[in-house]
Amino acid sequence: MLWERYRPIIDNWEAFWAAAGRPQPRTIRVQTTRITPAALAARLEARGFRLHPVEGLPAVLRVDSEPCPISKTVEHWLGLFYIQEAVMALPALAVARDRPALVADLCAAPGGKTTHLADLLPEATVAAVDLSEARVRALVANVQRLGCLNVLMAQADARRMPPEAVCDAALVDAPCTAEGNLRDDPRVHRDPGRAARMRLASLQAALLRRALAVVRPGGLVVYATCTFAPEENEAVVDRILREVPDLEVESLDLPVPHASGVTAFGDAVFDARLRHAVRVYPHHLDSGGLFVVALRKGKDSGAPPAPPPRVFPGTPLDPQEAQRRVERAVAALCDQFQVDPAVLADQEFLVASRTIWMHRCRAWPAALARPRWPGRLVGCGLRAFAAWGRDGYRPTSWLAQHLGDRIRSRRLALDPAGWIRLLAGQGMRVDASDGLVALALDDAVLGVGHVRGGRLTHLLAADRAAQLREALELTARG
Repeated sequence: MLWERYRPIIDNWEAFWAAAGRPQPRTIRVQTTRITPAALAARLEARGFRLHPVEGLPAVLRVDSEPCPISKTVEHWLGLFYIQEAVMALPALAVARDRPALVADLCAAPGGKTTHLADLLPEATVAAVDLSEARVRALVANVQRLGCLNVLMAQADARRMPPEAVCDAALVDAPCTAEGNLRDDPRVHRDPGRAARMRLASLQAALLRRALAVVRPGGLVVYATCTFAPEENEAVVDRILREVPDLEVESLDLPVPHASGVTAFGDAVFDARLRHAVRVYPHHLDSGGLFVVALRKGKDSGAPPAPPPRVFPGTPLDPQEAQRRVERAVAALCDQFQVDPAVLADQEFLVASRTIWMHRCRAWPAALARPRWPGRLVGCGLRAFAAWGRDGYRPTSWLAQHLGDRIRSRRLALDPAGWIRLLAGQGMRVDASDGLVALALDDAVLGVGHVRGGRLTHLLAADRAAQLREALELTARG
């Protein structure tokens, strides 16, 4: 039996096995820069959900009952929370305790830990990197949905990140055999075998080496997996500790029950400092499994980060023309919707050919701004303006949601039934002059629409429109 191999290292085998046989509770992580846990719980409980705080993790709520899938709510559509295992809140907490200015998340998609880092460190920059194009699309979608202005996103092989992309900290949530998902995924109950574990261990070690290469002296690297196998956990870190001088294993004071890292497994003996690593088993938190360790690299160099660029890499614009485009787009927004220009005064903008990104990435991995590097920058913060008309830009629905009540004119409120008709493509006539409008539901701005000849259309992306319509229809059915 696969799990019997872990009996000698699990602190309470009976409790572990009992937890493994129970369904795993659904948990959500509140995006606290958007809403407080108490306010979100009140909104959802008014809709019939029953929620309970997870002890030690104040931003994580357990869903005790749900009248419909919580992923189908307007609150989820608005990005007020992320559906995430409770245990998966721990890696970002381990990184955030260092208060870094620039963090690299080297296996970032689909974005749970990236958006958590962005929430915990609102003044920092999170450089989120993943290799898979499909997964990067999911990463970008989640960063937009949760409104994370301090995240830049790149599709790249993290093992080839330029060493000069100097960061203060890095998170490596490495691909693994995912045995910690044993409560949800029947596939992990099959033993993958030694060869598969060794292939993964080689990839994990390569990712960890690169993380150490891109982190400045004095910086922090957090390595995590959701598997129990020491071959993918302590053995990988032990190998790196032997290779890299002046590297320390730091104690992690995590706010939930856990076990220590192991220093021996079978015939293998690991560096004694790995007792400072953390193992979380299903019975500790009534969640999945996790291994996490924090590594400190040498002494602090104090090197300052690079400033952000003005022009998206590969875009044939000079910085002066990029600045003019930003000024015109912002001026048009403020004029049309009576937005106070001071609201946008402290934002940074990155201009691409047909999009203007708005962000708060004050620090920047300089190598990622080069037109030629082994990867592709795909976004930064919010898609704030999209090309519109001959030479102009219009605000996107993402920007309208972000501005909310700061939009003081051209604001059109629809009731849920009106929204459903609009999203279904049914004709809707409104008493409003031609042009762009901000579309609201109750007190929340949901997007941008366009009026022409008294006829209203929405400018939401097709997939977002379909998701919102489904959420509103479920709410209407009660």
